[in-house]
Parts: sequence; C-alpha cells; structure tokens
Amino acid sequence: MTGRPASLLRQGVYSLAWVKDFYDQTSTWWGPNTDWASARSRAAALERLAGPGARRVLDLGAGPGGNAAAMADLGHDVTAVEFSDRAVHARELAKAARKGSLTVVQDDFYTVRLEGRFDAVCCWEVFGLGSDADQRRLLSRISGEWLAPHGCVLMDVYNPARPARDAGKEQRLSPLPGVPGSVEMIERCHFDPVHSRWTDEWQPVADPGAALAQTIRCYSPADLLLLLEGSGLALERIEVDDREATFDDRVANGGALLDAWQYVVKLVPAGRDGRGGRAG
Repeated sequence: MTGRPASLLRQGVYSLAWVKDFYDQTSTWWGPNTDWASARSRAAALERLAGPGARRVLDLGAGPGGNAAAMADLGHDVTAVEFSDRAVHARELAKAARKGSLTVVQDDFYTVRLEGRFDAVCCWEVFGLGSDADQRRLLSRISGEWLAPHGCVLMDVYNPARPARDAGKEQRLSPLPGVPGSVEMIERCHFDPVHSRWTDEWQPVADPGAALAQTIRCYSPADLLLLLEGSGLALERIEVDDREATFDDRVANGGALLDAWQYVVKLVPAGRDGRGGRAG
C-alpha cells in the first residue's frame, strides 16, 4: 500500500477494491481481538446444523481465526482462508494444539485453489462483500468446487431492517486494551436503501483523514432466495438466535427477522432440500 488506504466512502463505489486496504488496517486497529463467545456459538451451530462427527470444514474469510479455532477445538479439520493481514493472527492460533486441526491459507477466496471437497463451508460475517454478481460468483465456487454432495453451507446474512433503523448513529470507542495499534475511534452507521447496503465507518479521533469503512450488501430472506437461483444451492433453514425462523415469523412472532442484524442460513446442494429451495 502506498499513501493512505482507499476508503470506499471517499470513492463512492461498491466494488471489492476497498476490501484488502480496510482489513489490513483493521489488523493493526483490532489486532487478534476475537469475540470468543460468538466464535464458540458458531462452532456449536456447526455441530447442530451439520450433524455429529468430525468434519472437514472450510472457513472462508476467516479474519483473525477465532471461528476456525473454535471449530477445530471441537475436533473438526478446518481450512481457514483469509485474504488480509489478519491471517497473521489466525496463524498464531493454528500453532496451538487442538482436538482437530487448523490450517491457514492467506489468499483471496475468489481465486484460491483448494484440494478436495468439504463437509461444511462456513462464511461468517463476510457474505455481502462486493456486488450481487460477486456473491453469485462465490456461491458458484462453493457449490461447484468445494462442497461435498452430502455437505452444507453455513453463513450469516446481514438483514436490511436493523442497519436501516440504525443509520446515522455513531459511538465513540476507547482503544482496545493490549492491542498496540488500537486507537480511540468513532464508529458510524450508514445505510443505502437503494442498494440495500450497510456501511460501517471507522474514524480515528486523532486522525480523521485516516477513516476507513466496510460495506455489506444486506439481503432479506426473499432477496436471498432470488440470489440463490441458478447457484446450485438451496435454502434449507433460517435461524435467528439459534432458533428456526420462517417467513411467517416476521408477522406472527413479533418480527424476529425484523429485529435481527443478521440471520444464519443453512444451504444444501439444490435438489437435496426437498422443498425446491424454499424455507418455511
């Protein structure tokens, strides 16, 4: 990188060009910071939704590696793919002895070449980067190259309702303890209703010109169903807070899907779901 990293807010575009700059910088700002409670919850979701027994797992966009490590701790053989410098932190976690195994590959999940098929493919907090075409490209790689015929895809999908409601809000955050590169930050929430995109802006208090942002395409469950058409994957289950949600829940149960920042989906090879890819 030369000069200041690229900010998508300054560029005003939704391409993937900002991704490496942002996440390389957050490797310094956030260090190996991992929400271990969330990581263990995701590992438990793998056990609950993919079934018992040790599995070969692919974790795409693994970040600093906490989710991958938590899955390896349960006995799974995990390959973690991370494009940015946050892979350095994941490699440190891979050095520890675990019940299963953890292998870290620093590469772009749109171009990486991996051997064999996986029983489960996980995308935690990375689905929605780039355009709809980028998501379809990723889904096609998962179904065509990586997912075993009996396997499943687990990923969380950002929901448009909460980012739209929180647009304009900001909070001031203190430096993270024990992270040398962490600084006092202002985090701001933006939402583009036309493109259904949440943008999360991070501005160092002492250096406003160094602000960077990430943007995620948000999908309602209905939007996701349309996106999946022709991908080779079908929607089998939606969960909010570890409980199954259906399209009717938005009305009947007080709007669990309307209140959630994210929901978790289980995808399976098309034709295996038994419901034509439609949930609930």
